Amino acid sequence: MLTILRPRRLAVAVVATVGAMCVAVLPAAATQQAPPTKTAASRTAANQAAAVLAAAGPKAAGPATGATTPFSVYEAEAGTPAGGAVVRSLTSAPTTQYASAALEASGHSYVHMDGTGQSVQWTNTTGRPISFLNIRASIPDSASGGGVTATLDLYVDGVFRQALNLNSLQSWVYEGNGNYNTSDNQNPADGDPRVFWDESHTFVTGSPIPAGATFALKRDSANSASFYDIDSVDVENPPAPRTQPSNSISITSCGAVADNNPTNGAADSQSVDSRAAIQNCIDQAQSQGKILWIPQGTFYVKGTAGLSAQGITIAGAGLWYSTVYRDVPVPNSTPLAALFDLTSCTVRDFHIDANAVSRSTIGGDGGAMDTTGTDWLADGIWTQHTMSGFWASGTGGTVQNSRLTSVWADGINVNNVSLGADTGNDLTVTNNFVRGTGDDAIAINSVNYNTNSDGSKTYYNPMTNVTVSDNTSIAPWGGKGVGIYGGSGHLVKDNYISDTARYIGLGAGRFGVNGSDLLSATVTGNTVVRSGGNAYSQGQPALHIGNGGDGQNVGTVDKVTVTGNTVTDSLYDGIGFSTSTNTLLQDNTVNSPGRNGISVSPPFYPAPTGSATITGNTVTGLGAGASAFVNNSTGFVATLSDNHWPPPAPEGPYGGTPAAVPGTVQAEDYDTGGQGVAYNVTSVNGNANSYRPDGVDLDNTADTGGGYNLGWTGAGQWFRYTVDVATAGTYTLDLRVAAPSAVTGALHLSDASGTNLTGAVDLPATGDWQTWSTVTTRVTLPAGRQVLTLDQDTGGWNINYLALAASSDTPSADLAAGKPTSESSHNDVYPSSNVTDGNQNTYWESANNAFPQWVQVDLGSARSASRVVLQLPAAWGARSQTLALGGSTDATTFTTLKSSATYTFDPGTGNTVTLTFPATAQRYYRVTVTANNGWPAAQFSALQIWAA
Repeated sequence: MLTILRPRRLAVAVVATVGAMCVAVLPAAATQQAPPTKTAASRTAANQAAAVLAAAGPKAAGPATGATTPFSVYEAEAGTPAGGAVVRSLTSAPTTQYASAALEASGHSYVHMDGTGQSVQWTNTTGRPISFLNIRASIPDSASGGGVTATLDLYVDGVFRQALNLNSLQSWVYEGNGNYNTSDNQNPADGDPRVFWDESHTFVTGSPIPAGATFALKRDSANSASFYDIDSVDVENPPAPRTQPSNSISITSCGAVADNNPTNGAADSQSVDSRAAIQNCIDQAQSQGKILWIPQGTFYVKGTAGLSAQGITIAGAGLWYSTVYRDVPVPNSTPLAALFDLTSCTVRDFHIDANAVSRSTIGGDGGAMDTTGTDWLADGIWTQHTMSGFWASGTGGTVQNSRLTSVWADGINVNNVSLGADTGNDLTVTNNFVRGTGDDAIAINSVNYNTNSDGSKTYYNPMTNVTVSDNTSIAPWGGKGVGIYGGSGHLVKDNYISDTARYIGLGAGRFGVNGSDLLSATVTGNTVVRSGGNAYSQGQPALHIGNGGDGQNVGTVDKVTVTGNTVTDSLYDGIGFSTSTNTLLQDNTVNSPGRNGISVSPPFYPAPTGSATITGNTVTGLGAGASAFVNNSTGFVATLSDNHWPPPAPEGPYGGTPAAVPGTVQAEDYDTGGQGVAYNVTSVNGNANSYRPDGVDLDNTADTGGGYNLGWTGAGQWFRYTVDVATAGTYTLDLRVAAPSAVTGALHLSDASGTNLTGAVDLPATGDWQTWSTVTTRVTLPAGRQVLTLDQDTGGWNINYLALAASSDTPSADLAAGKPTSESSHNDVYPSSNVTDGNQNTYWESANNAFPQWVQVDLGSARSASRVVLQLPAAWGARSQTLALGGSTDATTFTTLKSSATYTFDPGTGNTVTLTFPATAQRYYRVTVTANNGWPAAQFSALQIWAA
């Protein structure tokens, strides 16, 4: 049995702490700039939305990018809120991996109405009448999940026109309680909602809205939802329905029955199942060489079976008029094929909808059209609420002039596996409008192999020569705007991509371990706006080249040419590279990136090797501390020439002011200057990416006070800190650290010349990455400004801060003086506390004839020492004891500081023995005795610990 895998976006799951969503309430008069249009219509200066064609957004020079469509898009935030309605917008990059309504909205902005009389209004500036509306909106879920229905009122020139049906039956799923990045959980109690938006369309009752008239969506007392969020409204004046063509068979002639009751998120229970009738007509059309005609009306296909056709044309009266509606009993347990399985067919001019409530079998979700064969065509199809819009393979096929809105998974996925095919060559995806998908809006998906049920593999021919041009991809709530996954010879040009909620906007790479290598592609003239995302807390770039884009850092990505693209307002890095070779990045423009402009090996996208020529690119609008170009890899060769961007920032204190000593140096405030200057890392990680532009190895901390810590430590990495030392002297250095297991030789602090200031510092086991403890050592510093380097010698720990305080200890101070002690045993009135009481005449003595025996001192926290002094009472006669010295940070696991040896205590030298060893930071120092030739027990009057 062959298993054909529909790809899912994979990533390395990193658990993040859930924080507040970044949503601001703006005054009613506030507006957000919308993408430019492909028409002459323009928005007035007073909050009036122009007709923004789906193309939305020009290249830096030349013709505009995106699809040319018969409808115009009015963004809600560009309208005029009234009555207390407010604009809500994403004001900063997300700090959690979870969603928000603003993050999933087009423009990352919307209008919120929660009171009677509130509204948002626009003026019809299209120059045409408006007779059809499609509203992207969100209303609340029901208290127990599953959604509600409600109405919202339409006004034209201030006069009520009609009530519009809205619903939340096919939105609102929840990711809390271990459901991250799934879409089946409809339990509001689990929290962390996603899929806020759905789309509903209708004809305007009465006369069309004339050019120049106002139209408004208003919450009246009859509108029962507690709030209404409006993202956008598509407006148009559709042509009259098409008439039945000659040489065609109408599905009604085979017994199909239309149901014209509005679906509004759910099937009409009184509808007739027309599946058998439609399939009968398909069979007749195939045998007679005729067109299959779908007249006006909504025709239901009930149950889990779909429709199959070969070599015919299926045509409707227009995507506004003819609908095939899939009604699957939910919950469903039967795996679903697509509604239409098509081989070498032409389909055009109708609408597909479904009652699915998630992207999986249980939610009733199957694809709209699975297609293969040769020279197939999909033209003018509008798809909603299905698993995928088009899942298509074969040779010479085209998807064009189609709409895909509120689709649960991929919008258009051209591949080499659909319906058992093994090729995907010379396919074209052009002039389509895709918005609100739960996976990639558009994908070129070349599969290398799939694994069969018996463990064997079936291999496929790599895809070649796919063209994706002049499409618009807006606001996918899961997946990319456009994804290129493997193959060769692909052309991706003049597409408009915006407002990805979680992922890369435009990616050129390979999909997972079973995807084909990407051996050549041209990516040119595309516009990528407000893209990238924080899925899995990864801070993903807006445009990405290389492997690893879907959680698997494997495979070859070679000879990708990226020219003339514009990347604007990326949430994180503008353009990112992972492992890839022979990339040409030329004449691209990056405007106002949220982090760095162009980044090799950004967080979670490693590039241990690779090569790229980077020439003629422009980066503008960098934020404070950001860089136009950073290369975080020592093995990726980037050849730069003739680029236009500010020079890299020199090394300097983060925020511009050195940290004061005495004082606290926050680990996340390492110097600016980038890789090899301010820090050296072998791989770039970090999920607290909103704090600073490079986002290197930062994590949200659970330590007292919150903020960020430095993590992902590894041998050979280092971070530099510019400090201003008030007074020369010795300082106590408190390191706030966390480590699941004890780490020997974890770190040391050095000065600008590389001199080791602390010696190797061992760290205790705190039990978890976010369970914190303080390790104390000492450091001697000169006065004035200087650069200290925190050297990571062994990984496996996090650090929150370095606190330096004027030390009360001097090199001659006994750190053990007065400190608590413990022992293996003691004899009579000779307890271990005598070794730290400062009196050489009092002593500890263990039980007789019971070697080995030990005594230890607890310093209270880890303290750096390099010398231990042992004494017996000065008047005692000479004797030798065989002993060893150990150190521990947790009193459980001890490191050997001095191996077992025999030492002589001689009254001629004060009965004193000195043990020296490399400086180490330990909390517990233990002496273990195995023999004593002067008495059958261990004996000491003093156990002194010295910092130097």
